[in-house]
This record gives sequence, C-alpha cells and structure tokens, in this order.
Amino acid sequence: MITEQAYEAMEIPLEHSKDPRPDKVHIGLVQLSTDNSLEADWTKLTGTSALIFSNRVFYSGVMTQKALNEIAQGITQAARLIAVGLPMDVMAFGCTSASMIIGSQRVEKLLTANHPGIPATNPWVAAKAAFKQLNAEKISIFSPYPTEVNYPLYRELLDKGFDVPAIGALRINNDTDISTVSFDSMVKDAEQILSHAKTDVLFMSCTNLRILNHLEKLESIFDIPIVCSNQAMFWHAMTLAGRSPKCKGFGRLLNS
Repeated sequence: MITEQAYEAMEIPLEHSKDPRPDKVHIGLVQLSTDNSLEADWTKLTGTSALIFSNRVFYSGVMTQKALNEIAQGITQAARLIAVGLPMDVMAFGCTSASMIIGSQRVEKLLTANHPGIPATNPWVAAKAAFKQLNAEKISIFSPYPTEVNYPLYRELLDKGFDVPAIGALRINNDTDISTVSFDSMVKDAEQILSHAKTDVLFMSCTNLRILNHLEKLESIFDIPIVCSNQAMFWHAMTLAGRSPKCKGFGRLLNS
C-alpha cells in the first residue's frame, strides 16, 4: 500500500483562476416545510434574472395564530444555512400568514441575523408594496385561512390605510390542503367576492395557493389586477435588489 507521503509526491499540483459570481440576483429563501407551491412558482419566475438558494423551516401546518407564531423559532437557523459563503442580494421568508402574525420587522430581523445589511422581504410586506405600486386603495381578499388568521390580516390592511370592500374565506385549517384548491373553485369564489363592491385589486393570499399560472386568465375575466403571494414576493425581492422584475405571463404587477 502506497504511503500518503509517496502519494503526495506523485500528485500533480494544479492552479486555477476564479470566475466572478454569476450576474443574477441571488435570493436566499426560507420557506415552510409544508409548502408545495412556492418553489415551483419561483422556478417559473426567475428565468435568467435570478438564482434562488432555499432552505426550509419546520411548520406543523396548523392554521392558528399560535402555530404560525412558533415558526419564528426556526427562521434564523434556516437562513444561516443558506448557501454558506455565497453572498445574497435579498433574503425572503415564504409565508404570508406567518409574516403577518409574527410581524414583518421581526421576520426581517430573524432572516438577516447572519446576513447583515441585506434587504429582506416576505409575502405580506410585498403584497402591501404591490398594492401601492398598482395605485390600489380598495383591496378585496380571497383567503384560504380560518377566521382567527383572517381577522388580523383585515385589521392590518385597514390600519395601513387600505379599504377592504370584501373578504372571502375558505377557512382551511391545514396548510397542505391549501395547495389542493382547484382553479374552478377560485374563479367561482373570486366572482362571489367581487360581486359585493367595487375593487381595485383582488389579493389571493398564501404561498401554497396554486394560482400563479392562472393570474392572467383571472385578470381577463374580471378586468382588474390580481395579486398573489408568490408573484408579489418575487416582484418585491427583485425591486429591492435594484433589478427589473418584469416577467410576462404572470399578471399586471410583473408587467407594471
């Protein structure tokens, strides 16, 4: 058996040069262990403009304020393990309801604890920024959540100066079930919500809702902008990175 010293003598030492980091927006994403939709949606949106580096945080899947608030315990550790040694341009946390319950400022602090100075986003703060981008004041809501989650969402929109003409709720109690909602159901429910009052934007909340592929069809049916969580968060992440988030085929927000 050859010794390590003898092996080292026969090994050919090589040199190498370094390529620069790819000229794309680098987004560090913390998503939920129960999310079945966000990753696939962002794969469609990133194209050649961004690279996503993802990790997951544990979530029981129970749609209660207590369970959503407990997600905060794992955000910093999940973010710390994202592409160690590779600088990110933006950090993102992928849960609309948890961002609202935990609070966007706290989520940002947890996300960037090991990524100082990097901007951060989440679907809730992104959605509110999207409403302003679209010059929308009257925001109607399609929500898959139960009432105890919808009420603080409703109250915060009012506190931020938005009007909420109508809010419809599926009242689903488990996160993974949200990804099974059919498009036919979404169309019928959106029609019911929008029949109540004039609306500037319909917000279809939740990163697990499989609506991204249908945004433009819904917009053509109802002739208003439709904002969803995954679309809004990608738009906001790219905006924070100083890049154009335009992406055809996925709603007016990404063409604005």
